Amino acid sequence: MITVTRVWSKENSFHVASFFEMSEDKIKVLDEYWGDDGTAPQWRIDKNIGKPIR
Repeated sequence: MITVTRVWSKENSFHVASFFEMSEDKIKVLDEYWGDDGTAPQWRIDKNIGKPIR
């Protein structure tokens, strides 16, 4: 099972992709990848990597 979720507060905002491996209706493995929705790091801006999501 795969889920994609937005997690936010007044200070922070993230998007999270979660990958579940199930066994007998229970979670066997959970891998999560969190992406910060803030400003890109300076090294990415300098290399012109990526573009804003609209």
